[in-house]
Amino acid sequence: MSSRRRFLALCLLPVLCACEGETQAPVSTPTTTSEDEPALPSFVGTIWVSTTSGHARGSILVFLPNRTVLRDSCFETFRVSKWGIISPTRIRWIEDTIPIEAEYSQPSRNELIFEPVGTGRRETYVSISAPYVCPDMPK
Repeated sequence: MSSRRRFLALCLLPVLCACEGETQAPVSTPTTTSEDEPALPSFVGTIWVSTTSGHARGSILVFLPNRTVLRDSCFETFRVSKWGIISPTRIRWIEDTIPIEAEYSQPSRNELIFEPVGTGRRETYVSISAPYVCPDMPK
């Protein structure tokens, strides 16, 4: 299997598994699953590709409603970890057992911005949809 097909399969597998056996409407507005859990942000269920300078080419994020997140790129190993909501504008995820908190905003339906707390960095993403092919590796 080519690396591009492997990448696409890895990206779509969690999304397809989440939908197995039932028809679900896309998550476009916050929903609440119980009184104990905060509403899901509108970026959940969308594939986001990084537009941040310095990120690996084709870096993607997929936040799933089951509170897992897939991080991958066209040229690095993927990571699946847990994430959670801290407040209406802040989330937390785990990287190598270290909790990372970030403020987030969505200037538009197709844009997502994260500002990891205490780093002074800003990560920007845009939504993508199928078909999407990884950019070529720089030579």
